[in-house]
Amino acid sequence: MDTIKHSVNKALHGAQNTAGKVEKDIEHLIQPVQQSVFTRFPILFTLLVTFGVSTTFLAIEKIVLSIPYLNSHPFVMLVIGLGVLIVTGTLYKKLG
Repeated sequence: MDTIKHSVNKALHGAQNTAGKVEKDIEHLIQPVQQSVFTRFPILFTLLVTFGVSTTFLAIEKIVLSIPYLNSHPFVMLVIGLGVLIVTGTLYKKLG
């Protein structure tokens, strides 16, 4: 019984070593191909981020302007915006 356990343990240890070696070899082979998106396509990534940010800001502006009270009272809009910035800044400081 001990010889069977020893043989099984030896076979499992050998399989584990082989699997580890194959994994390291594959990682070494694939590593040059696995580059970040920004490194591989910097202009495309920058254009997509710029489009996303500008579209978001334009949508927020149109939503705020569609509220009649805020559209006719820009001072209230300024106070609300500053209030949001103060609250988020305070929260950021408290969270570290």
